[in-house]
Amino acid sequence: MKSFIMSFLFAMTIFFTLFNHSLGEPKFCPGTFTANDVCANIDCGILALSQWPASKMPHSCTCAASGSSQSLCTCQIVC
Repeated sequence: MKSFIMSFLFAMTIFFTLFNHSLGEPKFCPGTFTANDVCANIDCGILALSQWPASKMPHSCTCAASGSSQSLCTCQIVC
């Protein structure tokens, strides 16, 4: 039974890997969120991981001041 489950999981992994490659490259769009601190004290890339699910693949994050103690983070995410 254990070998059947392992074989099944292996087959599903191969299937989804091949299926994802056949869809082509994902399209990225900008996504923004606010952080309650100044840009010097935060890392928008790290915060983006808790802002969106992993399937959004946030990257290329930038930070801009948005008030006295707030920042606006902008990242590229899957549309």
